[in-house]
This record gives sequence, structure tokens and C-alpha cells, in this order.
Amino acid sequence: MIYGRAGSAPADGGRPSRSASCARSRPPRSWRCSIRAVQALATLVPFFLLLFASAYFMLSFQAPTTFSEPLTRSDALYFTITTFATVGFGDVVPRSEAVRLLVSGQILLDLVILGLGIRVIIGAVKKSRTSAA
Repeated sequence: MIYGRAGSAPADGGRPSRSASCARSRPPRSWRCSIRAVQALATLVPFFLLLFASAYFMLSFQAPTTFSEPLTRSDALYFTITTFATVGFGDVVPRSEAVRLLVSGQILLDLVILGLGIRVIIGAVKKSRTSAA
């Protein structure tokens, strides 16, 4: 390996950083990058659900008429999960315009998170197929 001055080596030993190794596009990404993506999603989704459940609970606590019924903490989490899963049973319904906008924002973000999850899964399947060939 050739360095700028005679006998001097880079402080990191000439190795690329971990983030740089995941960002390379020429060589196939390592499994470590896929695992990091899954870990990020596994952390993001529960945080996301709890954030919206807390917002719905606080809104219902401050103004009980914003939903079809006053929400407890578990009701708010239930509503958030059914919305995230795109099930929407219709037993808990937002009544005010502001809460409907908040739920609409959650639905749009749900689609983004689901798309990221699908992308990670498809990437892992492609990686396993190319490494098996």
C-alpha cells in the first residue's frame, strides 16, 4: 500500500469505516448492513406506534369528544395498531377535523414504514439468492 509520506500510514489503518462499507454500491452489501436495517425498523416501528398512541390518548384526555368514545391508554394503542395494520375496524373513529388530519398523517407514514420494511425484506431475499448462486 502506498502512503503520502514514507513510512506513514493512515490513523485508521487504511480500512474503510463501517458506514462506508455499507454505502458502497459496487460490491454486494454485507449481511451486516441488512441486519442493521432490520434493527432500525424493529426500533422505529414500536417507537412510532407509541408516539401516535400517546398523542391520541392525550387528545382524547383533553377533549373526550375528539373520538367516538373516550380513549384509555390501551384503547389508544389499539386504535394506533389497527390503523397501522390498515385494518380499521371502525369501532373507534376520530370525530374532529384536527384528529382526522393527524390520523391521515399516520396513515401516510404507515405506508412509508411498510414500504421500507418490504424493501429490506426484498433486499435480503435478493442477497440470499445471489449468494446461493
